[in-house]
Amino acid sequence: TLGWLAQSAPVKLALPAESATLKAGPGVELATANCLTCHSVEYISTQPKLTRTAWKASVDKMKGKFGAPIPDDQVEKLADYLAATYGKPDPAK
Repeated sequence: TLGWLAQSAPVKLALPAESATLKAGPGVELATANCLTCHSVEYISTQPKLTRTAWKASVDKMKGKFGAPIPDDQVEKLADYLAATYGKPDPAK
């Protein structure tokens, strides 16, 4: 039987408060509002330095595949911020 389960005390976890912040720059408020609802700052800041094309693909994936509620008119601005603060230049075409 599972009687022991009903008698066991609930496990309480206390996570530390987020202390890191996103890098300042145009669009930081947008990233804070849209990215940090699911991710920690460290998740973003520890990513490899992606090109703008790669950051745009990541934002599109978060929106399309994972259902992130990023407004359509904010996708490009969000990719711009991420590329400018956590990225590297796209290779010359």
